[in-house]
Amino acid sequence: MKRLTILWVFVALLWGGCDDFLTSRDNTQVLEKTLFADREGVEDALYGIYSGLAKPELYGFYVPCRMDLLAQFYKPGNTALYDVLHYDFLKPAGREVCNSIWKTMYRSISDINSFLANLDAYEGESLMFGDLYRGEALGLRAYLHFDLLRMYAPVKLGERGIPYITRFGSSVTSFSTVKECYNLIIDDLLEAEKLLRQDDTLLMLPRVRSHEFVICRNREVHFNWYAVQATLARVYYMRGEPGDLEKAGEYARAVIDSEKFPLISDPKDARFVVAGVVAETEAVWGLSNKNLYDPMAECFLTTSDYSAYKPSDSDMSLYESKAGNDWRKEWLIAPPGTGGSTRWVKIIDPVEAGISSLMPAGVEGVNQIRVTEMYLIAAEAALESHPETARKYLEDLVSSRGLERFEGEVTLENIDKEWRRELAQEGQVWFRMKHRHPETVEAVDRNVITMTEEMWQLLIPDDEFEFREDFTM
Repeated sequence: MKRLTILWVFVALLWGGCDDFLTSRDNTQVLEKTLFADREGVEDALYGIYSGLAKPELYGFYVPCRMDLLAQFYKPGNTALYDVLHYDFLKPAGREVCNSIWKTMYRSISDINSFLANLDAYEGESLMFGDLYRGEALGLRAYLHFDLLRMYAPVKLGERGIPYITRFGSSVTSFSTVKECYNLIIDDLLEAEKLLRQDDTLLMLPRVRSHEFVICRNREVHFNWYAVQATLARVYYMRGEPGDLEKAGEYARAVIDSEKFPLISDPKDARFVVAGVVAETEAVWGLSNKNLYDPMAECFLTTSDYSAYKPSDSDMSLYESKAGNDWRKEWLIAPPGTGGSTRWVKIIDPVEAGISSLMPAGVEGVNQIRVTEMYLIAAEAALESHPETARKYLEDLVSSRGLERFEGEVTLENIDKEWRRELAQEGQVWFRMKHRHPETVEAVDRNVITMTEEMWQLLIPDDEFEFREDFTM
């Protein structure tokens, strides 16, 4: 109990305001010394990092919701958010989104760097799973920087990227170019890949829940070896240098071919692929979160038109098809109490939402990477050189969703549609849009937006440039 109390005080300090954190630094250092006294304390500190990532301020609500707002999935009742929908980040609502994500994600990066520094200085009992601790932390550091890069930086490799911060402290880290950031992300991920090799045996199906060591349980809610490989698939896919698509395909296939993340085969399990749980079998990595329902319901199940996030008109017909019965239509329903208005309910626990009496399987939480994304990356990587292989990956995915074979040639447009159908409400479609870089985007209000380079980048907070000479606004 004492250790847990220390942990939560430590996390609370890290997740407080920036000024409070700096003024409390001496006390935090004392707590850190106590927390890192033994193996259990090290693991508690690591769980504190995961807890921070799962908060509503980050991946527990805000980040995926805002990314899908940019991807034109939602018609928000709050009209101020229409500035965000139209990529006007200079308006107050746009600035609030940009500032909030930037600051909270870098706060988590600071937590990770503090953890790694304390791990380096650790002098307690022997750490049997020291490689797992370090590998997870390095992987998470890369994951957060990659998301920041995708959000705030342009696509061109020679332009200004973001600060890639690898040390804990108050010193100012210079901005790196986009290319330099990618190199640093890949370096962290490759090192994590070496350190997490044990996950080849630790992460098994059926998922092992009982183990003497906590760090070895529920590896799907740890940034495991396969999560590293899946993130490398994302990174190479997004970077876009010669040969990168092939590398992305190789990593995506490695995750698929491991056979540790099979697609569902029984339609009765469909509702629970993503419904308030880290998806049983299909989740490569997710964040444990027992409090996911409240922030989600506030937007997706509310009866208030002002607060409601309703599906866009185009998404209402997203799952209509002549080639079978796409069970993903169940992600768009009219829950009780919403006056018959259709809502996205894909990531909401159906029991708490009052739309099912069945309990979902798996760990309560939110998915970060599902194997279905790997199928889509693998399909695109094979599309030009091995079209039949591309067809196989795409058909394996859609057939597990109740659809039949494609008619005619498989095209990039087919893959585009499956990205939107499969990854709705998971915060990834906006990044694909940026990767494809269309000249125009149809907004949820049916206005066609002519895109500029600035619209593909969230606005870096003004105060980030106050003490910098390396880059200016």
